[in-house]
Amino acid sequence: MRSIGTKGKMVPKGLIPDKAVKRFNAEVRRRLALGSTSESTSTKIIGLNRLVRGWCEYYRCTSSPAKVFSRIGTELFWEMAHWLGRKYNLGMPATMQRFRKGNTFGTSMTTLVRPTEYKAKRFVATTWHNPYTEPEKVKSEKERIKYESLPAYSRIWDGDEDRPGWRDLREEVILLKGTTCSNCGTTLHPSEVEVDHIKRPTRFKDPTEANSMDNLQILCTPCHRAKTKAAPKVLSRVR
Repeated sequence: MRSIGTKGKMVPKGLIPDKAVKRFNAEVRRRLALGSTSESTSTKIIGLNRLVRGWCEYYRCTSSPAKVFSRIGTELFWEMAHWLGRKYNLGMPATMQRFRKGNTFGTSMTTLVRPTEYKAKRFVATTWHNPYTEPEKVKSEKERIKYESLPAYSRIWDGDEDRPGWRDLREEVILLKGTTCSNCGTTLHPSEVEVDHIKRPTRFKDPTEANSMDNLQILCTPCHRAKTKAAPKVLSRVR
């Protein structure tokens, strides 16, 4: 597409395809489907943030992306609102009061990225090699750029957890018990905290009882590794 640019001259302009917008919205709906409410809220937000950042970084070099970013941002906002309502069995006013942070949603440690945070970026053309003298190098470079820049949804982590709900439980433990290792007393950054079961989950008849606050503690990585290594030795002595 060509139109008059800011300097009054005819210039080529690239627009975000409608097909790409539909694919993005479909991917958001897939990740926030009815069957995904068992996943942690923080994990789901982190997965969506990766999707939004990749998509917006790819299309921010197009002409006037703000309108499209605003449109998909509205879709993302309400899809997330309904997902939170289903997960916690809340009405919309209660959901807004509990999770809304300005124009987005979040928990104590994670916040959903809004597409409108990304502004238009001027595209800088890449200088290509002479296609007649270095055809193989040109081909490999084009393939590399196409693979790294294209928002292929199959390569983006979608926020699924091996243990559903664990990240939400981890945040709750940190809020209640702080970030100090209960073994050596080291003060940790929240990202360094490892939540450990005091008694192994296999020792409980009801597995959900293992995740009670009385059975969870804060450990640093060295203490957690030492405890894990010592566990088989203790069990062998008991046997």
